[in-house]
Amino acid sequence: MLKVRGEKMALVFELSSNLAMFRKGYTTTSMVSYPFITPTAVAGIVSAIVGIENGADVEADCSIFWNELKGTQIAISICRPLKWYSTAVNLIKFKGPSGDMREHIQPKHQFIKDPCYRVFIRGGKLYDQLKKKLEAGECVYTPYLGVAYCLADVKYLGEFPEEEINQLPVEINSIISVAEGMTVDIRKSGSVFREIVPMELDAGRGFIASVPVLYSGNPDSGSIVIKEKGSLEISRVGSDNVAWFSQWK
Repeated sequence: MLKVRGEKMALVFELSSNLAMFRKGYTTTSMVSYPFITPTAVAGIVSAIVGIENGADVEADCSIFWNELKGTQIAISICRPLKWYSTAVNLIKFKGPSGDMREHIQPKHQFIKDPCYRVFIRGGKLYDQLKKKLEAGECVYTPYLGVAYCLADVKYLGEFPEEEINQLPVEINSIISVAEGMTVDIRKSGSVFREIVPMELDAGRGFIASVPVLYSGNPDSGSIVIKEKGSLEISRVGSDNVAWFSQWK
């Protein structure tokens, strides 16, 4: 798409797979997933596409790609209705005291079945590098949806003008980060769920911030009606009305 000088633009791509699991960190013997891809998982996928190393070959708890994501903002849309799938997965018990790699465990997993997410990216110093990789259909490292055995397909949809939305009420087609002064029309939205998701980590995988979000439970529209946006940043990107998460710092 031809870019007009000074016009704000956003990259849009989709992530899909047969299964996904974005594990909640406080779960132990049973692996329970968030109901959709988290901002931290998107950060890892963007870094994998561009080729930013995490440094885990030096220190196991490194994730130095976070230093390169400063200033980047994302929005996330859920493209398919949520479907759960639970099963046990046969894994090597590598923490066994005997060191015998023939030992196995079968932890229970809660997967998301047939997931598809639309990701919107604006700003940040990785924008041009990400655009180049998406246009070429390239990924430096293998992208996956939460765990390495849920490989992801990446489909680039293009670069689109981004226009701020000020006319309210408006239907938002993405996950919404709860913002001060924001009000939702529950009646028109039909069904709205709330979740708290990890937003940002530091270069040592230490927790920095989580964020409360709203997502639609309506399988027909998949949208939430906003009556007052308060401090929420909302834009029209292509054919989608999206709510932006705050910039990674």
